[in-house]
Formats: sequence, structure tokens, C-alpha cells
Amino acid sequence: MAEAASQGVLQLGACQLDLERGLLLRDGAAVPLRSKAFSLLSYLARNDGKVVTKSDLISAVWGSIAVTEDSLTQAVRDIRKALDDSDQAILKAVPKRGYVLSAPGQKAPLSSQPVVAVVPFEDGRSPGETSDPVIDAFAGDVADKLARFHTVTILNRETAIAAFRQAQGSGPPIAVRPDYFVQGSVIRNRDRLKISAKLVDARAGTLVWGESYTAAGPDLFAVQDEIAYRVVNRLVSNLEAAALRRTAGKPTQDLAAYELVTRAIVRFRGYRPEDNSEALSMLEAAVSRDPDYGLAHAYMALVELAIADYGSAPQDIIASCIERASLAVALAPDEPRCHRILAQARLAARDHEVAQYHMRRALDINPYDADTMMQMGHVLSLRGRPRDGLELMDRAIAVNPLHAEWYHCDRAMALYAARDYGGAATTIQRLPYGPRRWSLLAATLARSGDEAGARECVLHIRKSDPGFSPIDHLRLGIEFEKPEDSDHLVEGFEIAAAIAD
Repeated sequence: MAEAASQGVLQLGACQLDLERGLLLRDGAAVPLRSKAFSLLSYLARNDGKVVTKSDLISAVWGSIAVTEDSLTQAVRDIRKALDDSDQAILKAVPKRGYVLSAPGQKAPLSSQPVVAVVPFEDGRSPGETSDPVIDAFAGDVADKLARFHTVTILNRETAIAAFRQAQGSGPPIAVRPDYFVQGSVIRNRDRLKISAKLVDARAGTLVWGESYTAAGPDLFAVQDEIAYRVVNRLVSNLEAAALRRTAGKPTQDLAAYELVTRAIVRFRGYRPEDNSEALSMLEAAVSRDPDYGLAHAYMALVELAIADYGSAPQDIIASCIERASLAVALAPDEPRCHRILAQARLAARDHEVAQYHMRRALDINPYDADTMMQMGHVLSLRGRPRDGLELMDRAIAVNPLHAEWYHCDRAMALYAARDYGGAATTIQRLPYGPRRWSLLAATLARSGDEAGARECVLHIRKSDPGFSPIDHLRLGIEFEKPEDSDHLVEGFEIAAAIAD
């Protein structure tokens, strides 16, 4: 049994443990599990059907690190929670001896979804570079189209790049190992593009499929559809050709508008003071070129909301952003980012139920998008369900371990709401410095009893931005549905301010 488990995919209830790729999956999606708990589960799987003593497990997982049986017990709890094994039918305790994993030991069904990493396409004129925004955005659009099939698991951009570098021997090891890479190159000559795409077996390094295309203007999007279809058709049997056509749709007929939006999104992700205003100018230009470009309208609404500080924005700006984001959804109803942005605008208006509906709609369209998982977790947290929110956030981080910094902000807020002040403080400290970060950190440190740290945060705010109101930011900018949750946050900062006075 142990040998069979070490070479295959072990079925554990509704989950599949893929030891070779370092993944615990349920319905094709990664199940979050802390590293020590995963190591413990893997060790038990390699000894499937055998009782392993507690001392052997501690030695195998923690090595020379001195830990008590409490650490082992917590890891066992984490595993049972991940496997939904509340009745202990899978991971059993053997009194006075240890633990045994009771699983069939056979490989999971072959219908388990393949994991695909779509890596950035190269600029065919300058191999190794992707300075052209249209070329840089090409792989992301292909990945989005692939994810809509719901028959393959698509890694987020950052994780895909890290996995590709690891496969080339030029990057640090990561736990997620894709089955296939989609890669290629694009040569751009004004509005004409020559595109080469290929599907590569990640383990064998062999070519599964490859093809070249020539596209002009909006034909680019038809090529993206074709690549997505060809890739999935190679990986999944009984695929209906209509599946992609139902969800695909050309985002715009104007390649220049597409380029403006891709540039704006990159700029919006930056942290310079002028990034948001520059992104807004690009989006306004894109909408001017193509008034029916739904994604351009959506990001325009989001950038305007960000400039006005989300929930702290004046009501007329929030209403305007909702109107524009609603137009985006009407123009592109199958574009998950439009629904996600409308959810954010509705959240700013404290319309939590509608916000959750559109975030769920975005997740239904693209169930493996880590950003949407993270923001759905944030919505749940703001609605008074921080534990449920954290569970979804952990799943997002498992899918996208090399995530953007804003993940830390959403997760810190959920941890604070769950009264895990130590975890919240550790998470906040990973964010860039600024009054908003110091406001939340001050409340967290005050709640955890770190008076010196709380005082330092308050003094930082007063010195760096005397006109900034932490109370207004925490009460208005963070859109809790229940007044008591908002009070809990504001009172945390008031404790810190009293310490500093």
C-alpha cells in the first residue's frame, strides 16, 4: 500500500493527495493545509495502512526541532478539517500507539483535473522580454479563457512563472507542480501579430501540441479562443466545442483600446502616488476609442473608487462607480472581473448582499481565480463570517502563493475580526508603510497588549500625515456590515490613541 501511495494519487474521502506534485485537491481545486500538516499527511500516506508512532511522526516532520505532542495534535486537527474527516474515518488514532491513515491506497480516478501553468509569452523580436503590454497580457487572457472550461486547474500568473523557473532550474522550489506548461511567443508589427503557442508536458519536457497563427487587430481574441480550445481539447476527453463559445467574447474590436487597458491595469497595481491618475487617463482613452468595451468601464469604475478611498468616498462618487460598473456587466456579462469590480463598488455602498452575489457570480465564471477567492473571503469577513472568509483566503493563497501585497490587507482584517490579533499584526507588517497600515496595526497591537508598538504607530500617523483621520478611515473605509464589528475595530485604535496621549 505504501508503495502504491508513493507513486500515485491517493484518494482520501472527497480529496485527492498528489504526493508527486505536493497538492491536496478537492474538485480540482487546491485545499489549504499548513506545511507541517501537509508533511505529516504525506508521511502517513507513504505508510498507508500502517500504525505510525507519535515519536516517529514528530521525528519525521519536525526533525531536530523540539516540539510537544500538542504540535502533532494540532496538525492532526488541521488534516481532519481539510479532509472533512470529523468522524475520524480516514485519519484514525490508535490508543497508546499513534496514528494510521486508512485509505484505499489506489490512484485517484483519471478524471482528476490536469494542472496547467500559462507562462508569459515572449516578445519574438526580443526573446526573454515581454515589454509590450499586448504581448504581456496575452498569456493572462489565454489563462482566463482556459479557466472557464472548469475542466482544468489554472495556476495564477505569479505561481505559473515560479513553477516554470523551477522547471528550468533557475528558481527556488515551490510545492505546486503543474502537469503542463502553455508557452509561446508573439511578434508584433503594428496591428499585426504572429503568434506561436505550444503545450509542453511539464515532467517529460515533450511537446504535446504546437501551432502558429497570424492575427490582425481584433483577430487576436479569436486566436486566444483557439489556443484555449486546442489546449483543453488535448487534455480533456469529450470536450464540447460549444463550451468555450458560450463564455468567450471579443473584449473589443480596437487593439489600441485593448493595449490602453492592459497598460492601465499594470499601472493600477503600482504604489506610486501618480499611478492611479495615470491609469485613469489610459482607461478614459480606451473608453473613448471603444465605448462598448466592458472591461475598460469596469476598471475605470474601480480606479475612480480607489482614488476616492473606496468606502470613504463621497456618495455621489460611489453611485457613479456603481453605475459604470453595472454598465460594464451589461456589456460583458461573462467577464468575471466586471462582476468582481461591481461587487467592490456595491461594497463601498454597504450593499453587502448584492456585493456577495456579484462576487459569487465572478467565482462561478472562473472558480480558480485566486484574486476572486480572496475578495470573496473578504466579503464574508465583512459580513460577520471571518472564519469562513479565512478558509477561502487560505485556499486562494494555496492556489496563488506568490500573491500581490493586498492579500495581506484583506487577510489581516479577517484575522482581526476573528480576534486573532497576533496573526493580524504579523500579516499587517508585510504591507507597505502608510497611515492606513499604521491605523490597522495600531488597533491590532493595542488589542494584543503591545503598548509600545501601538504608541509608535499612532505617532507615525500624526507625524507623517496630520490631516489623516484614522477613526474615519477605519469606520468608513472598511465596510463592515454589522456596527459592532466596526466598533470593535475603531475601539482598538482608540485604545492605541489613549496610550499615545
